[in-house]
Amino acid sequence: MTAEFKRGDRFVYRHIAGEHLLVALHQDRAAPLFTFSPTGASLWHELADWRSAERLTAHLLDQYDVSREDALRDVMEFLEQLSSLNALETREVAP
Repeated sequence: MTAEFKRGDRFVYRHIAGEHLLVALHQDRAAPLFTFSPTGASLWHELADWRSAERLTAHLLDQYDVSREDALRDVMEFLEQLSSLNALETREVAP
């Protein structure tokens, strides 16, 4: 089984004055506003549809001059951060 990820519906993304922002839609968060790097914003856009960590890593490799190891590490850290915010849906699919 392979894990796939998709952004949840509890947050919206906004790009305002050069800042990449993730805004909580519900008032159950102590901190309703989070910022992304351009890399994080790129991954957030990819998560509009179901994506595996490998596919997200491939996306970073296409967009940036980075090693596969660094790209995978960045993807996994980003997914963990989104998961801790409850901003991510996860499913298991057959390969």
